[in-house]
Amino acid sequence: MKWVLVAIVMNMPVKTELVFNNLQECLEAESQMRKEWSEVYNQAKKSGVQPERIGQISAAMTTGTCVPSK
Repeated sequence: MKWVLVAIVMNMPVKTELVFNNLQECLEAESQMRKEWSEVYNQAKKSGVQPERIGQISAAMTTGTCVPSK
């Protein structure tokens, strides 16, 4: 079974067209997506970005889920 990574953006699912051969690969890709967002957020905090902008970055962070592909 193939799996598709779906990003959740502003509480809405967005199909990414990223298809994986198994669930584990898909979950690893979703984990990498979250890791990269965390790195952006942490770097902004380290750089002394204004709190308002930090809030915007935090609000823009996406999560994802994997769903079976047809």
